[in-house]
Amino acid sequence: TILAQASRFVAQAHSHPAAPQACLSRAPDDSGHGMRFQELFYVANIIDYGRIITLYWAVNSDGYEFAMWYSVSYILDAFDGYAARALNQESRLGYYLDMVIDRVSSCLCLHFAAKAVLSGATFVPVTVAAPVALMLRILIVLVELVAHGAVMFLSEVLGVHQKQMGYDYWIVRQYLSDKRFLGWACFSFEGFGLGLIMNSAPLALISLPGFVFRALANITRLIAIVPLMGRRPRSSSNASSRTSSRDGKSE
Repeated sequence: TILAQASRFVAQAHSHPAAPQACLSRAPDDSGHGMRFQELFYVANIIDYGRIITLYWAVNSDGYEFAMWYSVSYILDAFDGYAARALNQESRLGYYLDMVIDRVSSCLCLHFAAKAVLSGATFVPVTVAAPVALMLRILIVLVELVAHGAVMFLSEVLGVHQKQMGYDYWIVRQYLSDKRFLGWACFSFEGFGLGLIMNSAPLALISLPGFVFRALANITRLIAIVPLMGRRPRSSSNASSRTSSRDGKSE
């Protein structure tokens, strides 16, 4: 199935040594130059444009059609990083495109899952529909925006190394260092939302443990890095210490 292919390809992409942090696959260009015009036409960036288009088609559909277009976008995410490295087309534009699209796609999936729950079109009982939808929307803010935003701020602006961001906690180490946990968690986080959107109880229930694991890993990491937020920005001489994150797929 499309979702099974997505799981396999995304797990492989996120386990690549060039992507040590969850749910991002392409490192930025640290050469110091601004964006060049030809970067707009890099194969990896064109793949990302395709992700944007398929996400647009997804949000203008629902149910299984939403899941189909969303899954196509998710599968494409497994190839942009490979294309960038294979063709020597890594760029800062591609790095930020990948990062932003990852966050937007996960937010969209959770948002439409919450809408489906509130509409009564899912297997979720009406009596708990409102709390479930609220939980999904809280995760949009807490995990996708705040936690990932804090990680990117520390990495990009303050130059904090990834292993200083919550690695003291087992759940964070497993999430970021073990490709099995990473692939399972990222796929499950999306799969749970798609299960609600498609009203597929089996998919949602199978994905629930990984969904919870990814959410807890990111929340734990957020709690761990809050004390680091007061650090002074790095100097330009430390720019080479920047690393990438997906999730991240990052989920």
